[in-house]
Amino acid sequence: MDFYIIGKEHELASKVFKCACLIDAKVRFVMPCDSIKINNTIHDVCFIEFDCLSDEVSRRFEKSSIVVLSKPFSLEQECAYLHDGYRGVIDTTRPPQQIIDQLQLLLNNIELLYSRAALSKIALQYLQTRVLEFKPISALTRKENQIVTYIQSGLQNKEIAKELAISPATVKTHVQRILKKTGAKNRTQIISKTAAY
Repeated sequence: MDFYIIGKEHELASKVFKCACLIDAKVRFVMPCDSIKINNTIHDVCFIEFDCLSDEVSRRFEKSSIVVLSKPFSLEQECAYLHDGYRGVIDTTRPPQQIIDQLQLLLNNIELLYSRAALSKIALQYLQTRVLEFKPISALTRKENQIVTYIQSGLQNKEIAKELAISPATVKTHVQRILKKTGAKNRTQIISKTAAY
């Protein structure tokens, strides 16, 4: 089976069903209350009308296999579906040829079905989060940068103290300041948060 379509046989699901039939896809139309068994492989794609997207229906399928069928939706709603892990959304008010093009992409297992605007917004949010996670290494003092280098090499506080000719207590104080400045919780996080610099 190429596609499963869950809906109430009104405009949303029936339009996608007709488009899928035009490209000779194997399609099964299922009512929301019907019980069906699918393999939930990466190749399974299940179209579900937005108003049939209940917890019970969603539990029967991997979110990564679900494409939500909807009439025009906001960018925020589209981003919410993407954040939730759904495979995509289809605006069923689009012309049939555009829907057919999207179905063919799914048949070829090529991509998620989201607008460029939604993908860009999510990517930008991700990048902004990454920037906030990584405090610039320039926020550290010269001595703290030296200690980070030793931590990245796997040295413990006593070994670092010997290399820098300072007391282990002083190294401990520097490590605590590094933890605070980088937002790290432990030495491993210090390494991961400073590795990009």
